[in-house]
Amino acid sequence: MQGFSDGGADLAQLQSTMRTIEVACTSIQMHINPTAAEATILSLAQSPQPYKACQFILENSQVANARFQAVAAIRDAAIREWSFLSNEDRRSLISFCLCFIMQHASSPEGYVQAKVSSVAAQLMKRGWLEFTAAEKEAFFYQVKQAILGAHGVDVQFIGVNFLESLLSFS
Repeated sequence: MQGFSDGGADLAQLQSTMRTIEVACTSIQMHINPTAAEATILSLAQSPQPYKACQFILENSQVANARFQAVAAIRDAAIREWSFLSNEDRRSLISFCLCFIMQHASSPEGYVQAKVSSVAAQLMKRGWLEFTAAEKEAFFYQVKQAILGAHGVDVQFIGVNFLESLLSFS
């Protein structure tokens, strides 16, 4: 299967990629040709720079497992391509994940939220020595506001969950 690289991704291509991943996730759950479905999901994770497609899936898919696989692909690609990503791209991926978990704090799919939180923490740890003090402060300011309860209990829980992910060994 062809990869899901972002090169010049337009809306129709993003929607097509999302539908393909949704069908693959549903097929796995229903035990319909799981080998092909797993290959489809793996091709997303192994594609070069699949970030726009993954972000689109995370923001638009109604299939929780598709969102989970999209954020897993972000993690895999970012770790694999870290040395090739610009500092702005690195910060942008972390900021996207942090904003996503804060904006979707009341989501019923806790496992998706936990995965996004974990990915943000893993990427932050990966870039810790490269980020300036001001960049680190900007990330933590958002988390601090969440933990202080400025945006409600759900966001407060997400902030604490992010800190737990940051302190874990993953």
